[in-house]
Amino acid sequence: MYRIDLLSRVPIYEQIISQTEKYIITGVLKPGDALPSVRGLSLSLHANPNTVQRAFTELERRGLIITFQGKGCFIRPDAKDVLSDKARQRLGEVKELCQELIAAGVSRDEIIREINNITLDNETKGVN
Repeated sequence: MYRIDLLSRVPIYEQIISQTEKYIITGVLKPGDALPSVRGLSLSLHANPNTVQRAFTELERRGLIITFQGKGCFIRPDAKDVLSDKARQRLGEVKELCQELIAAGVSRDEIIREINNITLDNETKGVN
């Protein structure tokens, strides 16, 4: 499930975090699903266990997973809501970008067309 790009400038633990977030948003990982063990994931990715543990610690800090000693790490019931709220907070950035685009001469219709294309692409892929 997880794939690490060893040539990427993005640290491995951040790749694990972003992939986990993507899997939660897209429904690949559902509330209550268990994550692979730190040892198991580190072996499959050929990564240091401390790197995997760092990713899991950060996922827990963000409120996406919960760890039960001796049982493992599990997706929290509200993980998708946490990520949706985080994404909604970025709408201000979209507004600023649209203002910059309009100031640079990009028409409102072009911006809307691109947003509609993104929506259609996501519907085709089964993403909300």
